[in-house]
Amino acid sequence: QDAQKDGIFAGLSSGLVGAIIGSKLYRLNRNSTLICGIATGVLAGYQFTQVFLASNLARLRAEQMHIGTAKASVPVIEENSTA
Repeated sequence: QDAQKDGIFAGLSSGLVGAIIGSKLYRLNRNSTLICGIATGVLAGYQFTQVFLASNLARLRAEQMHIGTAKASVPVIEENSTA
């Protein structure tokens, strides 16, 4: 869900920037600017969501591997030892 929120935010901001660039730099009319902003926002939002999801999953896997190796390296102490 965090990846989706980040992707939506990135898509909205990219769409806004795309619309501003389309209207000011390329001097597109209103409808073309709107289509440019929506297309830019949707595509950028999708790409950012995929990247954030992959990043979060990689971090989770690394944490699981770290926890797994930490459990394996803990010495086992027996209670019935005769010393």
